[in-house]
Amino acid sequence: MMNTKGSGEFATWDVDCEQAFEVALPPRWEFRDRAFGSPGIWRPFNEAVSCEINALVRRGQRRGNVSISGAEFAVDLQDMVAMPTDQYAVPRGLRKNVRQPNVNKKALRQLYQKYAEELLPADHPGGPDGIAGDKFLELFKDLEVDPGTDVAALALASACNAAEMGVFRRREFICGCAALEVDNIADLRGKMPELRDNVISGKSLPEVYAYTFGVALEPPCKLLPLEEAAQYWALLLPNWPLREDFCDWAMRHMKGKAINRDLWMMILKLATEVPADLSNFNENPAWPVVLDDFVEYYRAQKGL
Repeated sequence: MMNTKGSGEFATWDVDCEQAFEVALPPRWEFRDRAFGSPGIWRPFNEAVSCEINALVRRGQRRGNVSISGAEFAVDLQDMVAMPTDQYAVPRGLRKNVRQPNVNKKALRQLYQKYAEELLPADHPGGPDGIAGDKFLELFKDLEVDPGTDVAALALASACNAAEMGVFRRREFICGCAALEVDNIADLRGKMPELRDNVISGKSLPEVYAYTFGVALEPPCKLLPLEEAAQYWALLLPNWPLREDFCDWAMRHMKGKAINRDLWMMILKLATEVPADLSNFNENPAWPVVLDDFVEYYRAQKGL
């Protein structure tokens, strides 16, 4: 546990929370038409437009173009206005609707402090401290989850959007707890079955699966060793009937024995959209050569 007496490490806790909350629950954006001197009423943009505007914010852009109902608008986040590229269209005022998670900041800080320790570098965008090493294992012991064998651990890391395997930086941990709306260890422990079930059932599988590839890499490498990939597939795709056959074939036949992101994502598509008899495999002409070769081999072996 961190010694916080007189150190001031947590002087920015409220600011850290607010920034992490926006990552966990991205703001929704609203607009109103500025026509004929009437202020109009505020109406919400659809989710896709809000995502585009939030992407501008994350990139630190004050201005940028977004597509609204098929029309291009120049968004100015300083003046909070969306100007249509069509000169005859009506400009729209903007405002941000910030969502607050149902968590107590003080309770969340107490939870975090129990496991946090100072981490380098001190100017890390995720915060000057985090949960790592023995404290990371202690957290998962208290959650009654084995981080090495339970997909719930990956799901929690995905909710935190943790940048490094086995580490939850301050803002990352806040983000995950805000997304799950928990601020104590009992409630966080209670979320583990839901996190696990959502991956296994497929509800959150695409997000957790895509996240896993990035966090599993050792920078600057952009390829995941096949043996490691196979371990993650066992966690993420335990019910894929062809998993062991594919892994066995890949270990014997794949050149380089490494997986890039495109192949990683196409294997998810194979596992979730193609039945075990591969009956509809040929309907998609965009499969990578590696998977074409595996399917040809598998069909010959099984007489399909």
